[in-house]
Amino acid sequence: MGSIQGLLDWGVALRIVALTGYAIAFLGYAARLAVTKLKLDRFATALAVLGVAAHTAYLVTRWIAAGRIEILAREATGDILSGSERFWYMVSHPPYTNLYDALNFVAWAMMVCYLIIERKWGLRIVGVLAVALALVAMGEASLVTDKQIEPLVPALQSYWILIHVAMLFVSYSLFTLGAVCALLYLVRTGTASAWLGGTQAAVAALLLLLVGGWDLLLGTYKMAPGWVHQIPSQLHKGRFLEVTSAVHYFPEGSERAAKLLVPVPGVGPFLLVAVVLFIAGAIVYLRARKGPEQGVSGLGYKIIALGFGVLTLGLALLVYRIVNSPEIAIPQGIKIAPGEHGPFRFSLASNYALGLIALVWGLTLGFLVTTPLRYRISASLPDARKLEDITYKVIIAGWPLLTIGIVMGGMWANEAWGRFWGWDPKETWALITWVVYAGYLHTRITLGWAGRRPAVIAVFAFAVVVFTFMGVNLGLTGEGLHTYGAG
Repeated sequence: MGSIQGLLDWGVALRIVALTGYAIAFLGYAARLAVTKLKLDRFATALAVLGVAAHTAYLVTRWIAAGRIEILAREATGDILSGSERFWYMVSHPPYTNLYDALNFVAWAMMVCYLIIERKWGLRIVGVLAVALALVAMGEASLVTDKQIEPLVPALQSYWILIHVAMLFVSYSLFTLGAVCALLYLVRTGTASAWLGGTQAAVAALLLLLVGGWDLLLGTYKMAPGWVHQIPSQLHKGRFLEVTSAVHYFPEGSERAAKLLVPVPGVGPFLLVAVVLFIAGAIVYLRARKGPEQGVSGLGYKIIALGFGVLTLGLALLVYRIVNSPEIAIPQGIKIAPGEHGPFRFSLASNYALGLIALVWGLTLGFLVTTPLRYRISASLPDARKLEDITYKVIIAGWPLLTIGIVMGGMWANEAWGRFWGWDPKETWALITWVVYAGYLHTRITLGWAGRRPAVIAVFAFAVVVFTFMGVNLGLTGEGLHTYGAG
C-alpha cells in the first residue's frame, strides 16, 4: 500500500503541474489574441504540451494505482492470480470510472485532440477555448469530494469499460472542438453579434432553468442536503471510508425513494433575475439582428452584462451557503429513506450541478470579453472555407466513435443486465446526441448544405453534448444507472 499511496501522491503533484501549465497557456493564448504584437504562440503551445504531458503522467499514475488496488483486493480474498490475470487486473480499472476521474479524463482528451488540430491546421486560436474548457472540467473535478479509488463493483468488471466509455469521452471531446471551430466560422463570416449574443443568452437562460427547475420560476432554488456516513472499504478490511450522499425520501404514495430538495436561502431570486435578464437580452438582440453591428454599445450587450453581474452574485451566495451551511431541519411529515441520518447540511458533494451554473457563468463571461475583440479575432482566423472543412472533419471523426461507443454499451448492458437497451436517461440522451450529429452529417453529405446552417447545427449539438455528459450524469433527468452525482 505504500507504493500505491506514493503513486497517488505523485499524481496530485502532476495534476497541479498540468493545471498550472494549462492556466499559463490560457493566459498566453488570450494575451496573443488581445495584443497581436505579442509573439506568444509557441510559448503557449509549449506550455499546453507540457500540461498534456503532466496530465498524461497523472492519468497513468491513477491507472497503475487502480490496477494494484484491484490485485490487492483479489489477493485479500485468498485468490491466487496467474500472470495473465494480474495483467488483466492492472489494466481493467481505467482512470474514468467515477465522476472525479471522468472529468479529468475528458479534459485530457480535449487537450490531446486540440494539439492534434493545431499540429495539422495551425489553428491556435482554438486553444483559448479548448484550454478554458479543460480548466473548467478539472475545476469541476476539484469540487468532487469522493476522489478515492476503490475496487470496481462486479457490473463494471468488464473489458467493455475499456472500449465503451473511452470511445464516448473522446467523441465528446471532438464534438466540443468541432463546435468551437463552427463558432469561429460564424465569426469569420461576419455573423452579427446580435445572433451570437441572442443565442448565447437563450442557452444560458435554458441551462439555468434546467438546473433550477420549476421552483426557480417562483424565485426558489433548491438543492439536496447531504449527510455524512461511513462505508466499509473493499480494499482495507476493517477500515471505513467517509462518504457524503444526498438525502432521499419516500414521496406520499410511492415506494421509490426520491432526492429531497430544500430551498437555499436567498439564491433563487438572483438566479431568477439572471434568467429574466438573459431572456430579455436574447429578445433585444434577436430583434436587432438585421440592424447595424453595435458591439458593446448595444442594449442587448448591456442587458447580458447586467445579467452576468446578477448571476455572479447568485453564484457567490450559493457557494457561501454551501461552505457555511448550518444543520438543516427536515420538514415534518417527510419520510427519510432507511439508514439515512443527520446531521444534514448543504455540501458540494450533493450539489455537483453547481458546475453547470459555473459553466453558464464562464460562457457568458467569454461572450462579454470576446465581443469587443470580434474584429481582431475575425482578422486572425483562416479562410472561412477552411474553418468549415475543419469543423466537418472533426465531427466526422467523432461520430463513428460515438456510434461504436453506443453499440458497445448496448452489448455490455446485455452482458451485465440481460438487455441491450433500457431507455436509461444516459442511453436516451446519447441516442439523441447521435441523432443530432447524424442530422448534421446528413445535411452536409446528402443535402449538400454549406455555410452557416451546418455551423449552427454543430453549435446546437454541443449544447446537447453538454447536457448528455453533465446534465444526465448529475441527475437532472432523474437518477439512472449512469448517474455519477447527486444534486
